[in-house]
Amino acid sequence: MSPVAVVAGAGAAGTATASALQQAGYHVVLVDHRLSNARRAADAVGGDAEAFEVDLGDAAATTDLRDDLLARLGRVDVIVHLVGGWRGSKTLDAASVENWLALNPPVVGTLAVLTAVFGEAVKASPNGRAFMVTSTTAARPTVGNIAYAAAKRASEAWMEGVAEYFKDTKARSVVVAVKALLTDAMIADDPSKAWPGYTHVNDLATRIAADCSGDVRNGARVDLTGDQPAS
Repeated sequence: MSPVAVVAGAGAAGTATASALQQAGYHVVLVDHRLSNARRAADAVGGDAEAFEVDLGDAAATTDLRDDLLARLGRVDVIVHLVGGWRGSKTLDAASVENWLALNPPVVGTLAVLTAVFGEAVKASPNGRAFMVTSTTAARPTVGNIAYAAAKRASEAWMEGVAEYFKDTKARSVVVAVKALLTDAMIADDPSKAWPGYTHVNDLATRIAADCSGDVRNGARVDLTGDQPAS
């Protein structure tokens, strides 16, 4: 039976990652809060890719998905968190708090639910992997991105806890750092722009697929900007 990968977030990065994992031999499951998004991504991936509409902030609904997958497929080996969001402000005021309260559920909350619900299955896999994508801008918070940076840092801390949970097993918790993600549509909209430091979603996908079979360290932080050495 093929290993199973759950890709949370069916945007351009999710579609590219699911495609790369399918090519690597995984049965891919795309999850999004909108079924139309998940189906569009699954159609782009092709093959036997599956699409589900699930609110990943809802632990009960996410558990139902897990139970269905385990009943039908017998395993879940890889989870990839690509759910995000952005809100900024010009100064530190009440809006900054509102931004934090708005970003916490989609950025931190969905990661917490995804890893808590699927963690046991991934831990039991002979080659389990849990990935999240962060932004290097979170390492240098400004008043403008304070809520976003805090949410990403909290997510990274959560993944450190996941790494501890995977200790002494073959499972790996991995944080992939990018400055920002680049898509073909963005390039087409502004073909003269250089996009310095950006990571194309296809390069992100290729690295995640490679780290599913490669000797990546549990708790690793993989930097795809070229600005910092990977750890």
